[in-house]
Amino acid sequence: MAVSRSKFKVGGGHVLAACALLTAMDAWAQPFRDQPDRATYQWRDLTQELRNKMTGTYTVASTGDLLFQEPAEKRISPQIKEVLKSADTTIGNLEGFLVDRRNWAGTNGYGNNWAPKEAAQALADLGFDIVAPGEADGGEAAQISTMRWLDEVGIKRPGYGPNLSIARQPVFQELPQGRVAAIAAFPVGAVADGPIARNKDGNYGSEEPGMNPLRLTVWNVVTADQLEQLRAIRQSILDRRNEPDVARPTALPVDRPGRLQFLGKNYMVGEKPGGIHYELNPEDLAAQTLAVRNAKEYADFVMYTAHVHENRYSFQAYSQDHYPPDYLVDLVHKLIDNGLDMYVGHGNHTMQGIEIYKGRPIFYNHGNFAVQRFGSDDSPPNPGNLTDIESSELSNSWLQQEINLTAYVAQTRYNNGKLIEIRIYPVDLGVDQQKTPWSRSSIAQTPSPEMARKILMQIQKYSEPFGTKISIENGVGIIRVPPEATQPIGADLDIPGRGPQSKGRARPF
Repeated sequence: MAVSRSKFKVGGGHVLAACALLTAMDAWAQPFRDQPDRATYQWRDLTQELRNKMTGTYTVASTGDLLFQEPAEKRISPQIKEVLKSADTTIGNLEGFLVDRRNWAGTNGYGNNWAPKEAAQALADLGFDIVAPGEADGGEAAQISTMRWLDEVGIKRPGYGPNLSIARQPVFQELPQGRVAAIAAFPVGAVADGPIARNKDGNYGSEEPGMNPLRLTVWNVVTADQLEQLRAIRQSILDRRNEPDVARPTALPVDRPGRLQFLGKNYMVGEKPGGIHYELNPEDLAAQTLAVRNAKEYADFVMYTAHVHENRYSFQAYSQDHYPPDYLVDLVHKLIDNGLDMYVGHGNHTMQGIEIYKGRPIFYNHGNFAVQRFGSDDSPPNPGNLTDIESSELSNSWLQQEINLTAYVAQTRYNNGKLIEIRIYPVDLGVDQQKTPWSRSSIAQTPSPEMARKILMQIQKYSEPFGTKISIENGVGIIRVPPEATQPIGADLDIPGRGPQSKGRARPF
């Protein structure tokens, strides 16, 4: 708005009034707020943003897979129930879906991993606050049903959504000590598969419901001599591209040094043949890293949980490894460097070790907290003289071995953002199957002193490669962590677009 100074009389109060008006109008015409200079702006200190900001005493109870097909919370050992219920946050993996059996049909029927809607209340009564979605069994309708029943009892469920953006978002829990965030993911590749959430990409396709994926490429390890033998076999096949009856040959493969793609398989040179190297999709790695850092800037404590089935060796039975695959170790370390406070692992149906990285606990796999397999409600009656359980006893036996029926629940204690102690409570799901009736199996019990010590010694062994020291005291494993073990993170992060002041430079408030 232009104002003509000629309209104002010179002299007396008119001059003062005119000056005041012009000053106000000039200020109004300026931008409301000047954009700060990126080169001199004092960026927030990431070591403060990404630290564990919970106040006072804070405890987390964590378990592995929850494969319930009937509510059994009333028969779980009182000690184990107390560990779960006394924690501020309790997290596990709901391996299956919840339905109202009075009217459920669903696109995919029941299958094995279903449970009645009453199981949601049972989980809440056990103290669960957050559950991961496992493999998102049963299809979209089953997942919507599951989220409905969990919502009704106040249990949060990350990792699944109507599109990728929502599937990657954290869920939050508000506590007096601070805000907790949890993110869930599912590795997808040659070993396991499931519905992958997708965002709409312009005019191409539409958004799809599913899980937050970790897309993997599998590389089979062979010796250098074996790789050359495979290369020679492949070349003998490729030489046929020039035969006269070949209308349009495929393009010649382009290999990285020490690697070979052949007949739909990937091979790479390593020290020992039979190993497996997993390559995580770089876009997924970047997305998970950003999701964790974003969650930590909104929350005071961040958990990340993944349903991991991958083994380290090609000659190992499916999902039966006591040590994590290579990509998972690298991924979790990267996430901790970006603000993650705890990793909760499940999927592999055996116990794995515990690592303390920069003062943050990594539970690679807790083992099964429940592994009930009763059969399907919509299957036809079995012919002959066998019941449902009798007819599936042999096929389900792979999940009924001792390594599948021993597990642990961890309770992790913090004080003012510092990890202080982890208590490891062993779980017996009915190891002696010859003495445990099917109706009483897979209900978490405190083991006998002898079995408890055996389980804890196994966890000690699986944790040795990570340098974790576990003492056994009165049937409980204990990891004591000095406060100085919690290292600050964030100062060395190089974040493009954030500015040169992002490293270790605090912003005054």
